[in-house]
Amino acid sequence: MKRVEGNHVKVQIMSMSACSSCHANGACSAADMQDKEVDVISETGSFEPGQQVVIVGSRSQGLKATWWAYVLPLVLVVTTLAVTFTYSGDENLAGALALLVLVPYFLMVYLAGKAMKKTFSFSVKSKIE
Repeated sequence: MKRVEGNHVKVQIMSMSACSSCHANGACSAADMQDKEVDVISETGSFEPGQQVVIVGSRSQGLKATWWAYVLPLVLVVTTLAVTFTYSGDENLAGALALLVLVPYFLMVYLAGKAMKKTFSFSVKSKIE
């Protein structure tokens, strides 16, 4: 827990890759660890800075996130690749366009950030030790 302002809570998450916690982590770089912040609305509001908490999201939110981040971009890339290669016969052009189609897609996802924040809402609860 980083900051608490009424029922608005800012939680700091240490995100690390799976290899950074293994026994050979000395061979890996520290770039595998990142600090991220998540804004959460707390129903109870009984949290203090420094307290360890658990962030909870629904399974449907996980499926939606998978759809937007992985499935739909894959469908766009494969469709663009197939259509472009079918009509042009040029593999280089098809490959380039298949990758370039991701630029406007992720730009639109970025610009839809406020709508995404409403769709993906999390709750916070005290960590039980």
